[in-house]
Amino acid sequence: MNYIMKKKSIYIVEDNKDIGFILQYFLSDEGFDVELFETVADFNARLVNKIPDLFLLDVMLPDGDGLDVCSQIKHLSNFKEKPVLVMSAHLPSDFEREESCADSFIPKPFDLFMILKRVNHFLPAA
Repeated sequence: MNYIMKKKSIYIVEDNKDIGFILQYFLSDEGFDVELFETVADFNARLVNKIPDLFLLDVMLPDGDGLDVCSQIKHLSNFKEKPVLVMSAHLPSDFEREESCADSFIPKPFDLFMILKRVNHFLPAA
């Protein structure tokens, strides 16, 4: 019997080109289907067409706030069960964490293998 496993998909919203490239390359190399967005506008335009398995969001973006994006994702019926991981050099207050509904916070700078561990926690192998 021939099984074709569908790759788990991850949407990354990160405005720093270097960090975005490294995350996309690393997670793609680990077997994930990764799409990278530098702005909230680009992310929102693509979100209409596809539902990823996991979101990885930077907090400080040129045209929005990753915590607000997280909250919006978690309030949409198609997405509310999808894990959202939020990255920031300045971790939000407890109130902001609760309001954002993020499943996990990742401090910057980060270790790539720690990111992989968190992603695998929320997207276990089928």
